Amino acid sequence: MSTNMTNNTVRDYTVMDDEKLLFLIGNSRDRFALTELYTRYKHAVGAFLQRSTFQAKLVEEIYNDVMLTVWQKASGFRGESKVSTWIFAIAYRQRLTHVRKESRHTQMHTDNLPNEVPDDSKESLNETIRAAISGLSDQHRTVIDLAYFHGYSISEIAAIVDRPQNTVKTRLFYARQNLKATIEADQLSLESD
Repeated sequence: MSTNMTNNTVRDYTVMDDEKLLFLIGNSRDRFALTELYTRYKHAVGAFLQRSTFQAKLVEEIYNDVMLTVWQKASGFRGESKVSTWIFAIAYRQRLTHVRKESRHTQMHTDNLPNEVPDDSKESLNETIRAAISGLSDQHRTVIDLAYFHGYSISEIAAIVDRPQNTVKTRLFYARQNLKATIEADQLSLESD
């Protein structure tokens, strides 16, 4: 539980909403508010980054850069979107920056899936879906991730990736088509074995 003694009063940061935490970060440089926001978003943003990079060390580095950006730019947050949308937009841009840097130095391998699929059909389907998602382009993988794993709306995704809503709709349409085709092909190959 994040608490801080200020002028003989106790602040319970865990009950504050994201906007209040961001206000405290931007206007008071409140490190306890940043710590709470860091903890609050670590799992969701980390999962978003993990599905894109598949490298735990890189995920942690990007997440730390995301929160550094939050620290530096909190006072500039205008409230035109939810705080979560703003943080995911920062994460998206940071991820793109890091992936570009990494690809200049090494060939990134995104296929960390096991070579053998377990016999259990539910696990097999999960692995098929994971493999299908990892096979999507970065743009398609991002919109699928934000829509289905994080529950963002089309307008929120558009704000995160800084693209028009129609572009997001189109990317979702083609991503779903690609996923469906890949999963159906995989299921047919399993049935024919």
